[in-house]
Amino acid sequence: MKAVAEVIPPPQSWLRLQSFLVRSDRRQDQFTAAHQARTASRQVLYLALHLLPGAFAYLLVNVSAIHGFMVRVSHIPDPLLQGLCMVGVMVAWHLFFPFIVLNRAEKLSFRQIVSFLGLDHFDFKGFFLIVPLFFLVYTLLSLPFMRFAYPVLVDWINLVPWLRDPSYSIFQEDRIYLLPGWMLFLFAVGNFVGEEVYFRGYLLKKIGFLGSWAWIVNSMLFTIYHMWQPSMTWPLIIFSLAFGLLMRWRKNLYPLILFHFLVNIVWGAIIGAVLERWH
Repeated sequence: MKAVAEVIPPPQSWLRLQSFLVRSDRRQDQFTAAHQARTASRQVLYLALHLLPGAFAYLLVNVSAIHGFMVRVSHIPDPLLQGLCMVGVMVAWHLFFPFIVLNRAEKLSFRQIVSFLGLDHFDFKGFFLIVPLFFLVYTLLSLPFMRFAYPVLVDWINLVPWLRDPSYSIFQEDRIYLLPGWMLFLFAVGNFVGEEVYFRGYLLKKIGFLGSWAWIVNSMLFTIYHMWQPSMTWPLIIFSLAFGLLMRWRKNLYPLILFHFLVNIVWGAIIGAVLERWH
């Protein structure tokens, strides 16, 4: 007689932690099930759409021949021209593209689109409690990596000529802060809000056909998409998984927007201060 294997339930402590971290949202699950890409061609398309805006920004900013031609033809001072190109990608593409496609191609109303993107309700617990704790753990885990591994990976990437940031790039030595205030505001909107709307609110559902791998693929492609500054972002590809994981847990964009802000603004200041003390 064959022995019947007993199913051992997970520890109560793990169940309590999971209940604390994970938020269920049937509406978001239904959107993923109903609107994920189903044909092979559409699946490839939505994977490619992760990288397309980054490739477009790379061509406009990092390819010196194209960039120089645009400066000569437009007569717009550089780096203002670079700023306009990036605003076009971060704001126009990231924010308007999902709304247009969901409305025209999938016939969703404005209210349905807002719900689809996870913007129709505010996750108070995720925003005010989970994200601060999540950010603290993220920072502590990243400190040794930034001290020992990150500089080596940056040097390796810079060995490839076409991956180096051009000397004229606004992302060199914080030259971006020389741009007008209104443009920096649009950068912030496009960065913290636009990227989350596009990648987590829209594309993550479209690649739902990948199942439990969707958030991992989405996070990694999100890092690779930053083609205009690969030496700064590509070494952090493992840590980018935090974005997809947080969306998988909370199923709401507002915690993601806050976490994105903290990583881009606060995290860099903390890392810089700690590494300076270590030196």
